[in-house]
Amino acid sequence: MTLYLGPSDLERLFDLGLVSSADCVDAVEASFREHGRRAVGVLPRQILWADEPPCSPRARALKISASYMRDSQIMGASLYSVQYRPGDIDMWLTIFSGESGRMLGILNGKALSLWKTAATAAVAVRHMARPDACRAALIGTGNYARHQLRALATVRDLAQVLCFSRDPTRLAAFVAWAADALPQVPVQAAVSAQHAVAESDIVVTITTSPVPVVEGAWITPGTHCCALGQHAPQAREFDSRAVADARVVVDSREQARSEKGEILIPLGEGRIGPDHVVGELGEVVAGRLAGRTSAPEKTLFCSGGTALEYMGLCEMLLQRARVAGLGQELRS
Repeated sequence: MTLYLGPSDLERLFDLGLVSSADCVDAVEASFREHGRRAVGVLPRQILWADEPPCSPRARALKISASYMRDSQIMGASLYSVQYRPGDIDMWLTIFSGESGRMLGILNGKALSLWKTAATAAVAVRHMARPDACRAALIGTGNYARHQLRALATVRDLAQVLCFSRDPTRLAAFVAWAADALPQVPVQAAVSAQHAVAESDIVVTITTSPVPVVEGAWITPGTHCCALGQHAPQAREFDSRAVADARVVVDSREQARSEKGEILIPLGEGRIGPDHVVGELGEVVAGRLAGRTSAPEKTLFCSGGTALEYMGLCEMLLQRARVAGLGQELRS
């Protein structure tokens, strides 16, 4: 039978301690490892525009992506609408057995997108940041940033976190939340994005800004960066110098070549060549590609988000929900 997990079911899994941020990181990492073994099929995000012209990150749209995990025998798709309500999405994930073809679950993706995005960056930090990297910059302090901080804390013993937002009220609220939720992590407000980046060896951007919020001139040698907030050809969070100076890894080559502004804009400017992206995160996790080649090297993970990142996560959540008796069984 198909198990339905709504927002309250997913919240209970976390609130009851049945699922942790570390569990999410490990589940997403397992999916990337399988992808790196070339045992995963990924349908890049398909976008159906509701309005004309379509070339705007803030245009209303229906977005679809899918993945098949051959080793795990799990397959599924994400389906979501964007920009019908500012800053909000409606997302659902359908998970099927790759062996029987039967639908195993329907999960609310709005909540899961927070954990998936955070876990994906944490996996990149685990495999691409220097082993001694422990000073993080968070650019963006919305709801996604809160989950990101939790995930980062599972893969690094953070000695310092500098966060920045252009909204002083939101910045202050984030620092206050962090002091209560993660008292063991020293979180401070930065006076500027430049201040946060220059003082850190891990940089994560999770904003809705269509223009760069990080400049390459600010990034010190040995820093690892994650660009998470944008996946539109004309939008980016890192400028061309930041990309040109770094060893760049993506979640999906095919998807990045069609929609990741961090790649497409400097490519169009001639600042980088078509081979500047050295590979995919799955290849790094699977040990087929080095995440970094030296301690002073600057590294950058550009993520647009793919369906493969949901597969292992959803499988784990469905299993634990069944054991706990959470969710609603749907009969066909």
